[in-house]
Amino acid sequence: MFGLYFGDYLLEKNKITGSQLEDVITQQHTIRAKLGLIAVAEKLLTSKQANELNELQKLKDSRFGDLAIEKGYLLKEEVNYLLNLQGNSYLKYVQALTEKNIMTMDQIESALEEFKSENGFSDTELDALKSGDIDRIIPVFVDINIPLVGEYITLVIRNIIRFINNNIKLKKIYTVKEYTFPSIAYQQLVGNHNLLVCFAGEDEALLTIASPFAKEDFERMDEDAFDSICEFINCSNGLYASKLSTEDIHIDMTPPKFDQEKTLSSNGDIYVVPIVIDGKQSDLLVVVDHKVEIN
Repeated sequence: MFGLYFGDYLLEKNKITGSQLEDVITQQHTIRAKLGLIAVAEKLLTSKQANELNELQKLKDSRFGDLAIEKGYLLKEEVNYLLNLQGNSYLKYVQALTEKNIMTMDQIESALEEFKSENGFSDTELDALKSGDIDRIIPVFVDINIPLVGEYITLVIRNIIRFINNNIKLKKIYTVKEYTFPSIAYQQLVGNHNLLVCFAGEDEALLTIASPFAKEDFERMDEDAFDSICEFINCSNGLYASKLSTEDIHIDMTPPKFDQEKTLSSNGDIYVVPIVIDGKQSDLLVVVDHKVEIN
């Protein structure tokens, strides 16, 4: 998942080409990160120390970690920590960049600092992106403490990962009072709280949700494709309603609907979470306890 964020940044800054990005993504899925590269990325070894140990491996039939302990560069506990990181997608992405001779580790570290600075990420947020753990990544882009909204958005994103695509890119949440859409699928929940939940965007973007969820290759946003997105929304809302009921908060779901070429307006905040799937952005919209109209 980190490769989507960092890869798009490198492409935007002309540090890599589109074909190089495709090669890196392909290789990333077929390799296991090397211990030396992980140690340098985690700043437990210098590049010089890692190269020294790599050269020693040519002379001694020993594992990298054992040699690092023998030389006093790493503790056993540190080696075990690094071994647990070998399947990490960020580290495999970095390794693919270096093995393809696209960027050196120094260039990657420099680009990472620029990426962090330009996006306003803290060290903790950057580490969350590197982890590939969606539960750590969501709070980077969404304030999960917004009443009802935060936990609902978290649930929906988890469901996208489970049922639609496990390699998505989130963008920062924002609010508007009006949202004009090409296409929208939505459902209202009424009861102790009133919610409006929508997926909106260009037809090509919405198809990246409709087709995987229905396990059917839709060519356009026809009624069947809209029904698929509506069913996904209904599924997520059912799970959310069940969760709220355990907290003695009761809501009912109205039938989901869809529409095109109109504007959603509210007398309160419309929370918008951009979600990129297969390079195409659709928006998750959530309104809580405010009047909404679609005209």
